[in-house]
Amino acid sequence: MADWLVDISTDPRRFPVVHHRHVNGTLRAERDRTPSVTLDHDGRRVERWTYACACGEIFCWDRRAAG
Repeated sequence: MADWLVDISTDPRRFPVVHHRHVNGTLRAERDRTPSVTLDHDGRRVERWTYACACGEIFCWDRRAAG
């Protein structure tokens, strides 16, 4: 199981900083530049952003539209 460290800003417009913890330290995960976009059950836009660690593990973060 992956151990992710996610630093989420109080500003909802900013992306979190994501690190992947390993036995010998942590590596910063890089965010893909394009999200996948869907609608939730209320019809609101949901962006799914993926972060990739150099080891190949993937972390997904969802950003939902306000309202």
